[in-house]
Amino acid sequence: MKRLVLCCDGTWSIPDQMDGNAPCPTNVTKFALGVANRDKNGVEQRVFYHRGIGTGRWGRIRGGAFCAGLSRDVQDVYRFIVENYQPGDELYFVGFSRGAFTARSTAGFVRKAGVLRRRFVDLIGVSYDFYRNRSDITKPSSIEAGFFRRSYSHDEAPIHCIAVWDTVGALGIPLNGMRWVNLFNRRYQFHDTELSSKVKFAFHALAIDEKRGPFTPTLWTQQPNAVEQTLKQVWFAGTHSDVGGGYRNATLADVCLMWMVEQVTSAGLEFLLDAFPKTAPPNAPEPVILADPKPLGPLHESRTWPWWRLLPASPRTLGEKDPGHEAVAKAAIDRLNWDPKQLDGSEKLDKKYEPGNQRKYLASKHSVIETVCGPPQVGPPAGPPSRSTGAPRE
Repeated sequence: MKRLVLCCDGTWSIPDQMDGNAPCPTNVTKFALGVANRDKNGVEQRVFYHRGIGTGRWGRIRGGAFCAGLSRDVQDVYRFIVENYQPGDELYFVGFSRGAFTARSTAGFVRKAGVLRRRFVDLIGVSYDFYRNRSDITKPSSIEAGFFRRSYSHDEAPIHCIAVWDTVGALGIPLNGMRWVNLFNRRYQFHDTELSSKVKFAFHALAIDEKRGPFTPTLWTQQPNAVEQTLKQVWFAGTHSDVGGGYRNATLADVCLMWMVEQVTSAGLEFLLDAFPKTAPPNAPEPVILADPKPLGPLHESRTWPWWRLLPASPRTLGEKDPGHEAVAKAAIDRLNWDPKQLDGSEKLDKKYEPGNQRKYLASKHSVIETVCGPPQVGPPAGPPSRSTGAPRE
């Protein structure tokens, strides 16, 4: 038995991205680098990192605006699973933004088609077409889907955990309302937004303060028969990348990172003892990825590019999708009680932090508060990393 940890990064994200001379990795990168190669009992934990779509020259345009290559990315992640999976292995899917879309879509792929036996690796394209078929007779529970899995796939491939930051189901295309774009969106929609009852653990961190309409979050709804499933969807202060990371000052994103590490640790994954240092150790031989969670850290404005300003702000609604499995992080509530001048980066704040959507949620009868703690670090100290990564694309 081993753990396969599939880490899918967001659009335009690469593991060594820089802002000037400072590294600004996303939470997916930090998470992937923090996973121990083996847990305390010697169980192997094999990490696959898939860089964000749109990371090449033209890819930044085609991938960022139109998600070119999304199907290829899902199949790339699935191929790694097929080539490495053995019955009894645990599957962990991790992602941010449209990387979260990739992670969730690949999990859906596994749920419907199973994990192909290695000798059928050449059928990945065929199995993906089967997965994309939306007819009732090819639902995961259908006779046809069961026959496909029995013919080509391992008997069982349960999905142990899905952990994502701010899934963008609409792909983030800033042109909603145009007919051809809506048709394009429908092509890439999830087959269903419900969480499969076969997933044991599911965790979703969401941004309270993101106001770009096309970045509408895609939350899960739990199926009635998922009685043994753990599902948490928690709202945090900040915009899209304040939750998923990627800014030079990522102290807000680090709050979300440490919450996610805590949750996934409870699901069985183990991290290096020194995986998330707040400061670099003296005489470190190479750049160190830091994690310094600060609930009062700077909150960034995501609507800075001119075309976003032309579109009306679209605040998110908390507790609307599945009130029984949504919560607000206590760290976000604590921020409400501070004067702007007491906040980190307060020179950029012109008023008290008081998002109306959070206030409305807290006043509702369904409101739940999630306490964010530090993760128990039980893995071995960091050593030379052993990682698999997606091939660079230009």
